[in-house]
Amino acid sequence: MFRKILRKNRIIAIFIPTALVGIGMFILPNVSGFINFAALKSDGSLEAYADQIIAECSGRSYRPLCYDEKIPELTDVISMEDAFKVTWFVQERDPSYRYCHVLGHELSAREVQKNPADWKNVVTRCPSGMCSNGCLHGGFQERFRVEFFTEEEIQKIKPELADLCEARGNWSPTGLEQASCYHALGHLVMYITNADLKTSTTFCEEIAVKSDGRDYSQVCFDGAFMQIFQPLEPEDFALIEGKQPAKEEVPSFCGRFNGKKKASCLSESWPLFWNELQKPDGLVKFCSMTEEKERSRCYNALFYVLTVQFNLDEKKITAYCSDIHDSIQGRCFANAATRMIETDYRNLKKSIQFCTIARSFGKDDECFNELVKHSTFTFRAGSKEFFELCNNLPQPWNKKCLERN
Repeated sequence: MFRKILRKNRIIAIFIPTALVGIGMFILPNVSGFINFAALKSDGSLEAYADQIIAECSGRSYRPLCYDEKIPELTDVISMEDAFKVTWFVQERDPSYRYCHVLGHELSAREVQKNPADWKNVVTRCPSGMCSNGCLHGGFQERFRVEFFTEEEIQKIKPELADLCEARGNWSPTGLEQASCYHALGHLVMYITNADLKTSTTFCEEIAVKSDGRDYSQVCFDGAFMQIFQPLEPEDFALIEGKQPAKEEVPSFCGRFNGKKKASCLSESWPLFWNELQKPDGLVKFCSMTEEKERSRCYNALFYVLTVQFNLDEKKITAYCSDIHDSIQGRCFANAATRMIETDYRNLKKSIQFCTIARSFGKDDECFNELVKHSTFTFRAGSKEFFELCNNLPQPWNKKCLERN
């Protein structure tokens, strides 16, 4: 059964990737095709593309949307990797374009269109540390967005997806990269099941729980429920038409599920409660809908969301964290700091500075300890990024970080 592909006009929606709580945040695969952004300073040809696009978009009232439209057009003449490099140059010149998730979707989707059979390799070529996982999502969804699968067809395709997020070929993902991949898998299965949440979450349990004890089912559930509450493109809106509950229906809608599934459903419904969430009291009330054992995870997820919604503005985030209950204040600072790195590796020093701000509230220990954990979760031990993070941490966290190498 086929459905129409709608690509005439992009619909803008609230879509900020939620944290992969307990496992990590979003990140893009780091593979042999990793882009050496440090070497781009001498790449004049790609800089010229960036300058041309910036000039074309300078008169727009909202430049990021223009960049989302113009940069993908370059893939007719340059590779996906080079298009991301152009994006890097645009971001260096225009800081308002740090969040490029939508663009990541489009660039990998176009690359998959060139050779659909090679889709699994395309998603492993996505660059690390930029565009908040948009590239990974776009590649997955482009492969499967055209048709719905019957139950029999879903069973047949499982072997193809079973190793999708596992080490293979030149791809040796970190735990964070794997978690991100399994989250994207949650989005993908919603496409092939025609947004059947029961079938999709069962699929997550069967694929994301590994024989060696690793369990990525929670982040896969997140992806499935995010598809319901946070549509991005026209196809997403068509997929969930008539299936998204109204705000007042969220408790009963999510009440159909239990345990981790229910927790994912509730936390992913945050866009419907955005007005309340802008105040700390509203956040506490929102997370009170979850069971007590899941409440900590809800706080973590929403702190990641708020950090990006506040456009990584330290003053706004500090004001929010300082006004929240002391028992979760440290987590607020810590989650915001790690979210900054996840959004863009260029925010590494900014995240460290934010933990320094947390010191005036007595929460720097929790904040810096979280960065130490991510030194070998977001990055690989011994990598350039690992040492950049560790070497910029103050003592005693500098020592703790380097000991993880």
